[in-house]
Amino acid sequence: MNTLQVRNGHSIGRQHKVVAKLRCYSLKSKGVIKPEMRDMVWNLVGGGVLMNTVNGLLQTMAKGFGLDLKDDSIDRRSVSRINREGGAAAKIQIVHKLKNAGGCTVNGNGTTNKHINYESKHIMMNVLTPQSEKGLCREEVMLQGDHSKNTDHPTVTAHLCINTAVNHTSEMQLQGWKDTMTDIYAHYNASLFGQRKPKDVRDFVRAVAGMSTDHAQDQKKLCRIFEDWKKLCERERWGEAVFNSASIGDDVHTVLWEEIERNIREAGGDTGWEALSDDERRKREDEAYRRACARIGQEKIDAMTPEERRYIELFLWGGCCMHKEMNAVKGGNARMTAFWKAQGLVGSIKLVNKDNRAVAASGDSATKERVTEAAQGGAVKLCSLGGAMFAHKDKKKGQQDTLQIYMESIIGYMICFPDTSNTRYQAFCEAAAELITKLDFYRQFLELVCNLKDKCTFTNMEKNVFDALFDVPTLTELCVLILYSQSISHPYMCEVRGMLKNLLELGGKHRRVLGHLQKLLDNRQLILSPQASYETGALDGKPWERPDAFYAIQHLAPQLPHLEGALIAFLEGARDTWVRFTSEFEEGSKIASASASEKCCAFMKPTNDDNKGALGVYWAGVRNNPRLSIAQHNAHTMYQKNNTSAFMQMHFTPADHRSVMRQVREEDAAQLPAKLCAKQVAEWRRVDEEKHAADARRKVRAENKAAKEGPVVRVVDLPRLLVKPPIVPVLKGHLNWYQVQGDTAIPKNAHLDKKALVLDALIAAMEHYNALESEAASAEVAQDAQIEVEDDAMQGIEDDFSESKAGDY
Repeated sequence: MNTLQVRNGHSIGRQHKVVAKLRCYSLKSKGVIKPEMRDMVWNLVGGGVLMNTVNGLLQTMAKGFGLDLKDDSIDRRSVSRINREGGAAAKIQIVHKLKNAGGCTVNGNGTTNKHINYESKHIMMNVLTPQSEKGLCREEVMLQGDHSKNTDHPTVTAHLCINTAVNHTSEMQLQGWKDTMTDIYAHYNASLFGQRKPKDVRDFVRAVAGMSTDHAQDQKKLCRIFEDWKKLCERERWGEAVFNSASIGDDVHTVLWEEIERNIREAGGDTGWEALSDDERRKREDEAYRRACARIGQEKIDAMTPEERRYIELFLWGGCCMHKEMNAVKGGNARMTAFWKAQGLVGSIKLVNKDNRAVAASGDSATKERVTEAAQGGAVKLCSLGGAMFAHKDKKKGQQDTLQIYMESIIGYMICFPDTSNTRYQAFCEAAAELITKLDFYRQFLELVCNLKDKCTFTNMEKNVFDALFDVPTLTELCVLILYSQSISHPYMCEVRGMLKNLLELGGKHRRVLGHLQKLLDNRQLILSPQASYETGALDGKPWERPDAFYAIQHLAPQLPHLEGALIAFLEGARDTWVRFTSEFEEGSKIASASASEKCCAFMKPTNDDNKGALGVYWAGVRNNPRLSIAQHNAHTMYQKNNTSAFMQMHFTPADHRSVMRQVREEDAAQLPAKLCAKQVAEWRRVDEEKHAADARRKVRAENKAAKEGPVVRVVDLPRLLVKPPIVPVLKGHLNWYQVQGDTAIPKNAHLDKKALVLDALIAAMEHYNALESEAASAEVAQDAQIEVEDDAMQGIEDDFSESKAGDY
């Protein structure tokens, strides 16, 4: 019995030990954090957990699951490095996918924050073509020439990074692409993947079949110089293939010898070449080799068939559809704003800001007219002010909370007023719909805001919004914005953003937009008539996005006599803008002449939402975590958005993990953020020096001009000037005096190529200045006379305050 009890006790003890052992969990293995724990850290940081709270969160989670972590912990520095390792793995993943892609397109977007330029980059890849599955290289795929079967490739979007740029020129944006891809390929080649089979960044450039951007001129220039880079890389790689072939012809030796001679000649001969350092000689030899490769490659390309050249030179550009629609609204609004003046009608009320209103009130009629003329008005301005009042981006300002509480009490629900204080697509049209739909409510609400104050007065902004809500031309413009958005904007946006489509296939869609605009211009009653229906009025024939707004316009229409005229002007401006911003789809363009397989190879998303969203996420992340560096943000964003976790689980070995850890530590030692800051400071200094040099050049030119044209003095004796005019330089010196006084009517020197013209300009400037001087003198005399009258009126008032007391005042 005793023996049985002892054995039973031992068994229970062993069970407790096993349970205690199972409850113990170590974050590390041989002092190194385990891969599964690294993946957890990547997911936590990517989910928004602050790096210095990751360890505490892990401890809390372990305690909740009944686990003991053996006093293991992960400090913030380890979390930071683990996060960077995820970014390094994401870079390796991008090259791994690119080598199996049949083609790719790139897209980007930029913005500024606190005077620093930021750029976001994405790449769109066509994955695993049938040819690549067979293991064919790109040249072999191209030489086969049959790409008709490759029209249904699945596409993969990869987020590259957000980086800073020293300026926003097209050349600097291209350099940003070069630096980004060079860094990504350097990570791949430093990994075990690259050590087994290195990759060249120029192969990525050759695979790029197109670029999508917005419609700014700097972006179009970026596409042109990116295409030039692609052509250069194509020539160099074909030339290198010739140099690496088994047989090299005499023509190749000739080209190489010519480049060697050019190197020696540019160095100043044999003596100059020997005087160069070894690094400089090696650099020039590499440049000569690349030039030779480019020349040989160009000859190889010239010998190809037109079909082969067409394939390797494929590069298409597409403009973001959201920018097309946004600019169409802008163009239509500009035409509608000009409609009132063109028809001789009283336009929208001017919404004068506080300072200008004070200037106008204290000035004469001319000042008031000038201030009013310079002020803005209309529906867009009203919506902007409404957003600043009802949905201010600074939550400590505005009436947003008051609005929502009062709206719920009156209407039964609350909404957020459209955010027009930020640049958002369709924000102004949505704000117009909100104001017109609840017009009486917003009028009543503004009266409440006024009455809740002690003095019962409006602020200048509130006064502007209140007055505009009763202004017929402004209400007319609001209704036009709604009609356009309901018939064109919303149906168009739903189609281009509703599902993954190829931008290059939307030429027919944009022709339908232009056709529908023309149909509305031919028959405005399709959206103005009380019998108007979405079936004929909307672009897609589907129900209105805001039926209540459409019917509110029907209710207001009898009070808006110029609604149809303003609508016609808006539609005409929108149509002309659509024509300009869809030029890439015109007949004979590169997109129109591209085949189905080429469009598939250059697949692009219709909108640039990926980059817009990436920049927005970065601002939100920096606002919530000011210590977050851009490198740390890029690391966890790339890891999350590119699904790097699945890639690592499938392809990474323990040796790969160690390789990535080593790369991150080498990056930390390189102090890259400090080098980027130094580049930015160097750029600022360069710009500053250039501006100082430009100022100095202008000063020298002014001095030379003054020496040539004579002293800048005012001429008073007009009869003597007419009897005996001086030489032209002296006349121009007199003319410069009036120019300095602000006379903008004086012609430029380029138009004054004859003495008679200079003399006529001088006489006109003298007469104009003398007339202004006489008016000022008359006004001064009148003012002095008024002061004398006031002094006479004060004669009978005693100003003896010697016996008065402070309390009397």
